[in-house]
Amino acid sequence: MVIRDPVHGDLRFSETERRVMDSRQFQRLRGVRQTGTAYLVYPGCVHTRFEHSLGTAAMAKQIISVLKDNGEQITDDQEEIVSLSALVHDISHLPFGHTFEDERKLFPRHDTAERLQHFLSQDQVADALAASGHRDQVLDLLTNRRCATPWMRQIVSSTVDADLLDYLRRDAYFSGLQQDYDDRIFSTFTLADGQLAINMSKLSTRTELLHLLRLRYFLTERVYYHHAKVASGAMIAKAVELAVGEGLTEQDIYPLTDGALLRSLIRRENPAIERLIRGVVHRQLLKRAYVLSAAEIGRNGRDELIAKYNRSIDARQQVENEIAETLGVESDQVILYCPDISIIKEARVFTLTQAGVRRLNEPLDSPPFDVKAVEDQYERLWCLYVFVPESHRDRAGKICESVFGESNAMVDGKS
Repeated sequence: MVIRDPVHGDLRFSETERRVMDSRQFQRLRGVRQTGTAYLVYPGCVHTRFEHSLGTAAMAKQIISVLKDNGEQITDDQEEIVSLSALVHDISHLPFGHTFEDERKLFPRHDTAERLQHFLSQDQVADALAASGHRDQVLDLLTNRRCATPWMRQIVSSTVDADLLDYLRRDAYFSGLQQDYDDRIFSTFTLADGQLAINMSKLSTRTELLHLLRLRYFLTERVYYHHAKVASGAMIAKAVELAVGEGLTEQDIYPLTDGALLRSLIRRENPAIERLIRGVVHRQLLKRAYVLSAAEIGRNGRDELIAKYNRSIDARQQVENEIAETLGVESDQVILYCPDISIIKEARVFTLTQAGVRRLNEPLDSPPFDVKAVEDQYERLWCLYVFVPESHRDRAGKICESVFGESNAMVDGKS
C-alpha cells in the first residue's frame, strides 16, 4: 500500500502494516492532534498522531535501509519488528495527554509498560500484530528498556531516532515555520557496540547534529512552549483534574479522541469544568499574570518549586485556592503551571568517534561548548506561570509576588 504524505511524499506499507493501521485502536489516533492545542496559535497545526505514526515507521525503515547499505546484517524479521514498533509507538497516547501526564502529573506517561500492554492487547490491533508473528517482540521492544537488541529499540525511541526525525519536520511544516534538517543525517547512522550511533568521521556530521539540536530548541520555544498553547493546555488539564475529583479515571479516557474528551468533560455539568473547556473552545484563554524563570531564581530555586508544586497536586491546589480567594474569583480561574525539568535529550545521542562510542554531550577531554550552549539555552526555557482572567491580571501579579516571595518577570504583559 502506498500513502501520499505531505511531509515525506509516498510512504509504502506492507499488508501486515495495513492491517494494523486499519484497527480501531490505531484509527483513534486520527482524532488526537500531534501538538495538542498549538492550533490555537498556528492554525495549520491540526496534524494528528495518526500521520505522525506513519511517518515514524517510514523514518525507521529509512534508518534500517542505511544500516543495511553500510553492511549491517539485519534480518527481515528484525526490520519488520522495528517498523511495526515505530508504527504503534504512540497508540497509547491520550488526547492532550502531555498536559495532564507530564505537566500536571495526573496520570502516568503514555509510554509506560502497563499502558502500552493494555492498548496492544485490544482485539483488532492485537489480532493484527499476532498475525505478523511479532506481537511479543514488538511489545518487548516498546516496553523493555533493557531489551536484548538495544539498537532496535533506539531506532524507535531514544535520542536522535525515527520519532524525532518525523515530528521535527512535520511540526515545522504544519506550523508554517520554514525550518528543516538535511537528509544527510540519515547517512550518518551506524551500529557500534550494539548501539545505534552517529558516525562522526566527517566534520560536517557535527554540524548536522547541532542543527538538529537547534531545530528542536526552536520548535520548543516557538510552538511547544508558546504561552497561549501552555495556557490552553493548562485549562484542559485543570478541567480533567476537577473531573478526576468527581471520579473520572485514566481508563475512561483510553477510547477518546480530542473532541470526544472535550465533549465528555462539558457533559459532566460541572460549571467550573464547563467554563474552562468552553474557554479553550472559544479561545477565551486565561492570561499570564505572574512569571518566574530559572534565570531569576536559579536551578536550586527552580528545583524547589518543581518538587513542591509539580509533584504534589495538593500543594498546587492549595496555592491556587489561596490566590483565587485573595483575588475574589472562582478557584478554577487560577491555574499554577509548574512544569517538570526539561532537558534536550537529543544531546545524549551515541556517537562513534576515534576514541570509541560516547554520548555527544559527554566528551573525554574538553567540554563540547557548542552542545553545552544549546543545552543551557534549552534549560532556560523553563518558566512557572500563574494564569488568571485578563481583567484580574495586574492585581494577581502583585498577589503572586507576595505568595512566592519573588518579583514578577512580566513586563507590560510580556515575559
